[in-house]
Amino acid sequence: MEEKYIKDLDKIINKFILQSKKFVEYVCFPYGLIDLAVANQLTTKFIYDFEYFAFTKSTKTLVSIRTLLKVGNNEDAMILLRSVFENYLSTRYLHENSDMNNIKDFIINPINVAFSFYNINQEGQVVNRDKEIIGELKNPSVFKTGQDKKYYYNFYDVLSRYAHCNYGTIECYKEDGMYSVDKVSDRLLIRLYVIFVFTKLFELIVTVEGEDFPDKRTERTCYKLVEVSIELQKEIIDFLREEYRSNNNGKLKFHSKKMREMLKQMKKSLAEEIGSIKK
Repeated sequence: MEEKYIKDLDKIINKFILQSKKFVEYVCFPYGLIDLAVANQLTTKFIYDFEYFAFTKSTKTLVSIRTLLKVGNNEDAMILLRSVFENYLSTRYLHENSDMNNIKDFIINPINVAFSFYNINQEGQVVNRDKEIIGELKNPSVFKTGQDKKYYYNFYDVLSRYAHCNYGTIECYKEDGMYSVDKVSDRLLIRLYVIFVFTKLFELIVTVEGEDFPDKRTERTCYKLVEVSIELQKEIIDFLREEYRSNNNGKLKFHSKKMREMLKQMKKSLAEEIGSIKK
């Protein structure tokens, strides 16, 4: 069953990449930047700019993740997945808190910092050339909303464990008592994580009423893709939770319990409407 699920998830990844590349080509346009360049106006159209930026960035990262999964470098896929997860959290937060102050924090200030018109001081605050505080860097935990709050800390901890030099991931680099660069770990679980995160981003940005799809067929395809992905995730989560339940004894019982609870909350969050798909 595990091998079947892995193949199913790989197919979903391929479909998401295909449809996401198309979406970037026919929809993603920098409306806010054009207004700023032509009319020197800072408008709420920058909300769309940030969404399309995050989606384009995440699609390119998903292509890289697919390559890493193919060669078995699953831990490195998790490092990149943390970036996609942060893209999703930021985009959803800005979408639900679309005031001009947040537009400045998410778009204008980062642009000015990138070109050194603004700087970051030792307290993590954004300052202009006159040393005046005009913003601050925010931790991704600030951006969690809705049902994402229920699983965020445990899930982000897992992602960060791979991103940092954390000895807690030692088993991914050790085989037969020796260090190894060839060990392939958690093939199903990590693919589930990838699809879980990208489905949320896709649902939030693509499957939204009013998006400019080239035709009804493409629109139906995108909506169906999210629906199929969510149902597959629910099935796999149930399968994995049962696997962890069978390991509920011995030294891994606390880990198994924690994983079952996190997966349970992740599954619940899939029922939350974050786009225009009715659930």
